[in-house]
Amino acid sequence: MMFDTPNLTFVVGEEKRLAEIISPAEIEPLLRSLIKAGPVWAAVLDEDGLPICRHGDGHQSDTLQEIRQSLLVEGEPRGTLIVASNPSQFQAAEPLALLARDALQLTVNNNLKRMLTTEIHTSVVQESYEQLVGINRNLAESERRYRELALSLEQKVEERTNELQKAYGKILQQEKLAAVGGLAAGMAHEINNPNGFILSNLTTFKKYLGRMSEMLGLYRLLASKDISSEQLKLMTEARWRELKLDFVLEDAQDLLSQSQQGAERIGKIVADLKSFSHVDETSGVAADLNLELKRTLSVMNLNMAPGTVIVQDLQPLPLFACNPGLLSQAFLNIIQNALQSNDKGLEVRISSKCEDGEIIIAVADNGRGIPADNLTRVFEPFFTTRDVGSGTGMGLTVARDIVHGVGGNMEIDSSAGLGTTVTIRLPLKDGSV
Repeated sequence: MMFDTPNLTFVVGEEKRLAEIISPAEIEPLLRSLIKAGPVWAAVLDEDGLPICRHGDGHQSDTLQEIRQSLLVEGEPRGTLIVASNPSQFQAAEPLALLARDALQLTVNNNLKRMLTTEIHTSVVQESYEQLVGINRNLAESERRYRELALSLEQKVEERTNELQKAYGKILQQEKLAAVGGLAAGMAHEINNPNGFILSNLTTFKKYLGRMSEMLGLYRLLASKDISSEQLKLMTEARWRELKLDFVLEDAQDLLSQSQQGAERIGKIVADLKSFSHVDETSGVAADLNLELKRTLSVMNLNMAPGTVIVQDLQPLPLFACNPGLLSQAFLNIIQNALQSNDKGLEVRISSKCEDGEIIIAVADNGRGIPADNLTRVFEPFFTTRDVGSGTGMGLTVARDIVHGVGGNMEIDSSAGLGTTVTIRLPLKDGSV
């Protein structure tokens, strides 16, 4: 659409390049936030495949997987968003890429709308009333069309946000299952030991019962015959010695005692796990956090490396209104990190106290510590310094979210080679006594 005046010619709605619509300064903050969430690098290319903005690790690797999303101008592809991710994080990177694409698309549409509106307004002031009426009509239609597009984009962003929240919820559930899986391995070993000798004892006792049954059968048989008591005594005593029933009766007592102890050991393990999981409790109960710490340690004792020293300094605490099962999950993740901080000579100190209107719980270890460069990233989802397959990078993230959920905060103090201290602060509130 062109308008001629004695001095100027305006072209409204002429084709524009993507780099004219959106600037690197508008793109870079979004890419920076996207990289913090997990992907290795991301870039926006124009219609000729040339980069407008790029952020992240510039190192190219054949192992990275790319997600490509088109950016539209007036419904036509005019650019591309590329997100490169490690294969292990590719599934989580896909919804992030879609959300980033929608945000960029919204910016492109709004910028284009503003440019078109500016061009039209510049033309309007130069033209007659009749032309103004026509342009107004076109502008109203354009405004309606862009309002519909903006509403559609807002709905898509909301949908993508909901999808991300669901995906994050699944990740948290997987972290919980991973922690339970680690506990299950140790518990299986502890249960199999007493269960093994219980089965062995029962097998032996079954044989002993057969001997005693045979002896009783002999008594009944001889008693039914017309023999003297002296003969009965001699015959039964001889068979008694052959069946070694004196030893059988003595050993049977030991077998039953050992089996009873094994069954009690299995019962205690199951009771500890049930108490830790709070399967029969609801949220919002008044909990003794010292008891929750002890329960957590009880189920974790099965997985501790030999030689590990646990020092408990638990001061009396008021009851705290919370979901004790969730807080136990946070304690588990933190203590598990401490137990994995050193291979030999590990000492973990767990303390609690009530001070200045808040409950303070600290878990300190003498492990390898965290380098200063990594200390600011320990709460980032998926961040881990362990080998691939040895950690999800979600343990401390989950613990922090649980602590924040009850109104508290979590701090980490660490130095490389000097160990780490994780401190939880929970403000006393209504329901705490």
